[in-house]
Amino acid sequence: MNDFLARTQEGAAALWRAVTDISARPQLLASVREEPAVGAGVVAGAIGQVEKARRLTRPSALGVAAVTANHAAYAWSLYRRGSRNDALGWGLRAAAWGAGVAATRTQPTAAAVAVGGAAVLTTSALAGDPALRTDAGKGISHGANLLVAAEGLTALRAGLAQEYRGKRKQGARLVGAAEAGALVVGHLLLIDGLCRTR
Repeated sequence: MNDFLARTQEGAAALWRAVTDISARPQLLASVREEPAVGAGVVAGAIGQVEKARRLTRPSALGVAAVTANHAAYAWSLYRRGSRNDALGWGLRAAAWGAGVAATRTQPTAAAVAVGGAAVLTTSALAGDPALRTDAGKGISHGANLLVAAEGLTALRAGLAQEYRGKRKQGARLVGAAEAGALVVGHLLLIDGLCRTR
């Protein structure tokens, strides 16, 4: 429990640093420019979000490919920094992936959850490498885990939309707001951490 609280405090401190450190903002842009994979990944992620907005309950191949490319770029950048993680880290993500696939196996989103889930959980596994828990790297794993949560909320929102078809819109809006918040903060923390560990 103490480790959980310590990690939560680290994440909050990393978020505060990313938001308030004005001097880091030009560095973020420089990081994207100097590391084209990250820039391409951000663009791909934006395309993925547009496709999710257009076709939430029946994901398009373009949307799935864009989300996958976004996380492939993050994973490559993390790998280049030496991130590998251990069997436990990978095993936890594999279990989460299996649970997500099982939960959506009869939904039209099943393929998107399987492919996109594997991509986002790969980012999470690499970002969770204890070797990145340096002062500069604090926040990377929190950002990646928030992106996992956002993808889970996307699947939940799609399931709600499919099940209720227009009813209970309030619940879907709340899920959508939580998803958007997790996405924004997750990308900010991850990109900030990648910039600081360059």
